[in-house]
Amino acid sequence: MTATDGSGASQQRFALVLGGTGALGSEVCRGLHAAGVPTAFTYHRNQARAAALQEQLGQAAHQVSLQDRAALRALLAKLEAAGQTPSVLIHCAAISAGLTLQTLTDAAFDEAVAVNCSSALVAAQELLPRLRARGGGDIVLCGGLDRAQSLPLPVHYAATQGMLQTLTMALAKELGPAGIRINLLAVGALDVGLSTQLSPQQLADYKNFSAMRRLGTAPELAKAALFLALRNTYMSGKILAVNGGI
Repeated sequence: MTATDGSGASQQRFALVLGGTGALGSEVCRGLHAAGVPTAFTYHRNQARAAALQEQLGQAAHQVSLQDRAALRALLAKLEAAGQTPSVLIHCAAISAGLTLQTLTDAAFDEAVAVNCSSALVAAQELLPRLRARGGGDIVLCGGLDRAQSLPLPVHYAATQGMLQTLTMALAKELGPAGIRINLLAVGALDVGLSTQLSPQQLADYKNFSAMRRLGTAPELAKAALFLALRNTYMSGKILAVNGGI
């Protein structure tokens, strides 16, 4: 798929998905493949799933810990050297452990901040000069429920979601003049992924108060992420809540 830069010239898109082996990330990778967008993705521990996706989709898998800022910067430099600088970045990585305020450790909090939020900032910072030279691009962050929702969440995970929301607006204001759009997809409870850490009662309550009376699916959310990444031209700094009508 091609895109038009600020000068009106047509350019080939290249996408990078951070967290490509997760429930949502893998569906985003499949959607990019179906759209004909060359794509690379990162993974951390799930090597078997990464290898399967790489073989199935022909997308390059890169093992990177998103806690390691230097490793993420090195990956982006490697892609640039290969002529594969991303014009589309989709951040699907997220972690959340079943910890309470009392059991939360410094290490667990720092890991959640690094993976869920800081890695997005680092990637945007590294891509800025490349995207500015290109004439623009798209960054899509994927987070949990937006701040208007009241579903109980682990405190460290909830804190990172608040960070993502304010980061999205701040980056949009700074990067907009360079033609770079950044938006946040607020993901509702799904039938896979992190949502499986919720209790049966929490999931039942979610479905009861949802207009759709059901959980979402990863393919449904991937469609929304791909719209923001590939079709959107004027929306930036916004939270798109796809949650079944909570």
